[in-house]
Amino acid sequence: MRGVVVVAEKEVEEGVEEEEDKAVKKKSKKDDENNNNSSSSENLVLLATAMIAGGIVALNGGPEEYLEKIQGFMLSFWNGLVGNHAPGVGGYIEDVYLATLFFGTVYALWRSSAVPRPIGNPIQRKSRTLASTLHVFSGAGALAVALYAVVLERVFRESPGWTWMWVTSSLFLVNSLSYGPLMNIFKASKEGKYAMKLGYSFVASFQGVVWIAWSAQPDAPDWMFWAVMPFWYFSIAKLWESTEFCLALVPEVPRDVKEEDMSFGNKLNKFITAGSRKRLGKMSPDAATLTYVGLNAAAAVFDNCYMAVYTYLGPEQFWHTSQLFNDSDFHLRLVKGTTGSLTVALLIFISTLGWRKQMPMKYAIWLNVALGSVGPWIVLFWHKLLDPSEMWFPQFVFDPEFAYHAYIPSLFGQ
Repeated sequence: MRGVVVVAEKEVEEGVEEEEDKAVKKKSKKDDENNNNSSSSENLVLLATAMIAGGIVALNGGPEEYLEKIQGFMLSFWNGLVGNHAPGVGGYIEDVYLATLFFGTVYALWRSSAVPRPIGNPIQRKSRTLASTLHVFSGAGALAVALYAVVLERVFRESPGWTWMWVTSSLFLVNSLSYGPLMNIFKASKEGKYAMKLGYSFVASFQGVVWIAWSAQPDAPDWMFWAVMPFWYFSIAKLWESTEFCLALVPEVPRDVKEEDMSFGNKLNKFITAGSRKRLGKMSPDAATLTYVGLNAAAAVFDNCYMAVYTYLGPEQFWHTSQLFNDSDFHLRLVKGTTGSLTVALLIFISTLGWRKQMPMKYAIWLNVALGSVGPWIVLFWHKLLDPSEMWFPQFVFDPEFAYHAYIPSLFGQ
């Protein structure tokens, strides 16, 4: 009997081993198929890249002529990079920040799902819906064309044109409005998800800042003023979302205190902050969090004041002081909003890498503070880095020699 049992046990073990062998072989076969498919895809990418490069060379007159153009461009690029360095400490702050933005953006594009292997090192997409596809490709496109403007400004001190503005703003808007479905599969804390929501509110509202800047161009259409008004939604949204972070950090009423024993202050605290705590979860008031929350809240308040003054004064009056007395600010206005959008969009992508364990979270957190909280303020005061004599807030300084009036009533003859 014992022998029969032993034989049966051996047969079971052998059966299990056979199943395991089959599973291993099946997995190995699947891996081989994936590797073959990946290899084929990479070869196609390399072939397409080579064909595009060959076409560019051919359109530029062949290898020798194209090489001469490349050499000429590199020379002018280097001369501009060195010759247009801003004087003093401001120039070094500008260079350090823009260099961080440049290399961060290049890294983000390299990791973007829109750039295939072997050119990029894309993170794996977990969603293939239309919304996720729009989000991925609009995000990569927005990063690339925004970086172009940053390089153009720093190296050549020139601003791009209208086509660039429309394309860039559209890409950022599509990117900031298509993230919603991805939140269902985004594995992050409540705080992390809400931070992403706040980030995209900033990106969307910054497009209003872009349109405000371009509405003062001599050839800007009159309807651009009215086109700015819908961006009030995103401006108010980021103000409320920033406020939620502040409320979630308010010290909580001790749980062991009964409702009837609470003071009026504690009852008010619980009433005001309960919803925010529920939506954001438990937050730690560490240095990084306090810096992030404080600077974002201040930025949201400032941006709403900015929108309010523009709404009251209209394009010409809003930019009057800047145009007459602050040359650097008036010039940089065309790229400030987009650079701010690039800054926030980059930090959102870096945060995503952190949550997906593609980057150590401690680095993602501090880059989040540097880019997301401090960065927009550097962009806001960019003109001061180039010319310290200019005003801090030209749009809030009013020329006593100029007759200001409410813009909207004036459109109707009042």
